[in-house]
Amino acid sequence: MLNRFLIPAQNAYLQAFEDFAATEVAPFADAWDLQEATPHAVVQALASKGWLGGLAKPENGGLGFDATTFGLLNMAIGAGSGSLTGLLNVHSMVLKTIEDWGTAEQKQRFLPALVKGELLGAFAQTEVAAGGDSTNLGTRFEVQGDALTITGQKTWITYAQIADLFLVFGKLQGLDTAVLVPRSTPGLTVTPKKNMLGFKSAGLAILDFADCKVPVSHIVGKPGFGQSLISTAALDYGRISVAWAALGVQQAALAASAHRARARSTFGTLLADQGIIRGYLADMSGNLLASQLVCLSATRAKEAREEDALEQILQAKLLASQRAGEAADKAVQIHGGHGCDEANGVSRLYRDAKILQVVEGSNELQKMLIGRAVCDRYHNGTASAFS
Repeated sequence: MLNRFLIPAQNAYLQAFEDFAATEVAPFADAWDLQEATPHAVVQALASKGWLGGLAKPENGGLGFDATTFGLLNMAIGAGSGSLTGLLNVHSMVLKTIEDWGTAEQKQRFLPALVKGELLGAFAQTEVAAGGDSTNLGTRFEVQGDALTITGQKTWITYAQIADLFLVFGKLQGLDTAVLVPRSTPGLTVTPKKNMLGFKSAGLAILDFADCKVPVSHIVGKPGFGQSLISTAALDYGRISVAWAALGVQQAALAASAHRARARSTFGTLLADQGIIRGYLADMSGNLLASQLVCLSATRAKEAREEDALEQILQAKLLASQRAGEAADKAVQIHGGHGCDEANGVSRLYRDAKILQVVEGSNELQKMLIGRAVCDRYHNGTASAFS
């Protein structure tokens, strides 16, 4: 359905993304999930295509993806492996932060390697105590001469197991601050986080900072910019990644369910001929269509820098991930016991869909932010009953 709304360049990219996912991702995703690891080869394959640095501007060596093209990449990869979209997500957030907010020195040192995929970036914000409350971070930065000492812990950091550079958020003299921390920095310990419900091959890890020192020049932007500007801007791309990855999960769940319905009989009748199963498939198809339109509207708003772009991105992440959960649930029901087997792709879709409802701000947080935006819009008189 989306093809009719895309320009030729976007359609060409979508075909390339889908071909890659069909040959390099989908056939292996279940095995990666059981192994709880992403092979280096597929990461390098993404890098060799230029897609890890796709969002970077052409003058910086990137492909200059617009938000919709970035979404299409996440959708295609998400249909094959939800976990792998986590790499596109966090790496792109670090890359765009340095491109948009970094100093000349930071750009020269880190940006070319990030664009080429020679360095992998990870977004280190989440903490056990703070959760989605990014204003309540416990990580602390302290200036000591030309050095910045870091203490604290981050957890559930996507692809931290293989990342080379972390964008770490914390407090410096009470101000929200973002700092670049290379993996090789003494005092930083990376501990793999195993046995997650979903995104099992997304290389999650715990980061411990104990007397960890980086140069003061590794501060991105200025102290006080951490949440209000840097994190907020980066999370636009993070939430677009999640929303479009959820479209991929919906697509995969619907395709698997339709194939199962045409192949499986109960009580002498194909599942495809049973009313309740047809109803499931109709719901999944309609929800996918609605989610596609909302996601497309959100990325178009981002590209046009529309005033309500953030609200649309929040709505897209909320709706698409909710519908992905519903689609995966129905897919398991249609597959029955087979769908409950951990080695079955439908089971993986079910588990990954739940993670999409939690990452980059839980869906409850999305609703809080959307509700506040709606109240402000009507209170300020900028909305009508028909807007």
